[in-house]
Amino acid sequence: MAPADKWKRAQPDDPFWVQQCEGLRAEHVAPLNELIGRLGDGKDGVRLPLAAPWHGGIHAPALMVLNDAGEPRDETRFMCIRNPDRAADRQRHLMTEFDIDPADLCHWNGYPWPRLDPKRDLTPEQSLEGGRALLEVMGLMTELRMLLLLGRKAQDAADAVLPEIVSGYPDLHIVRSLHPLGAKRTVDREEQKRVWAGIASRLREGKQDS
Repeated sequence: MAPADKWKRAQPDDPFWVQQCEGLRAEHVAPLNELIGRLGDGKDGVRLPLAAPWHGGIHAPALMVLNDAGEPRDETRFMCIRNPDRAADRQRHLMTEFDIDPADLCHWNGYPWPRLDPKRDLTPEQSLEGGRALLEVMGLMTELRMLLLLGRKAQDAADAVLPEIVSGYPDLHIVRSLHPLGAKRTVDREEQKRVWAGIASRLREGKQDS
């Protein structure tokens, strides 16, 4: 794993993405990418972003849920903090500041399918649909200890199936916070950093206990 100060945006022609494509069937991401394929097929073959092998996949201790898939483009084919976009930049900065290993995280979206109106809140039906998909992802995870709900849509999807999450994962630590780009004010950024410092602390504790 590259040290934190070496992380950078990977543009669409970066060899990094070739490596990610070559690893799609790696043991820790193959189940996720198979699920992503099924979810896309269920929506008339729509394309969803894939799980990047650079991250921890099903063995990650933390499942980080953002909002929705947006509109898939060549530069965002994967769910990855090295994507060339502002949200990924902010995630990298936070993970670098608090020394969080990319392998400690598995990425997901509260509503995993692209939407024509991504700026709008999820409808109740979309929240439930996203929540059911979230439960499927959680069922694949082997070491899940933390569920990070970052953004309104991520939280709405989880809330739609919260009784199932609580009953199925009674020891799960759930974190609710802003989307990486949601911290507009200084006070919001300070709170965001406090939350990520807590995430890093729990991840370190988990490694010491294992």
